[in-house]
Amino acid sequence: MSPVTTTPAAVSPMMIAAVIVGVLALSAFLGWSAWRVFKSAERAEQDPRYLRRRLVVLGLLYVGFAVYGIEEVVTGREPLQSLIGLPIGALFAWFYLRAAFRVKIPPA
Repeated sequence: MSPVTTTPAAVSPMMIAAVIVGVLALSAFLGWSAWRVFKSAERAEQDPRYLRRRLVVLGLLYVGFAVYGIEEVVTGREPLQSLIGLPIGALFAWFYLRAAFRVKIPPA
């Protein structure tokens, strides 16, 4: 018995090419996403309206998911234990909304 395992079927060149192209595409997507996040953070530093808008959207996103989760429990589609993480989401929503309303916007 040989210590090296051999596969009965060799890997096709098309599969190798597909893996390489897939990894390159994923790397390009991650690089583009990182560039967008960097540009967004840079813009938020310079534009208080943009920063406030982003914080309000994030806060309302947490509020919306909390309302949806409560609605699912009230209608009986989810068990009561589903609400165990609700205080954490509520804290995130509160922090984001509080930060949004503390952003000073200069008069136009």
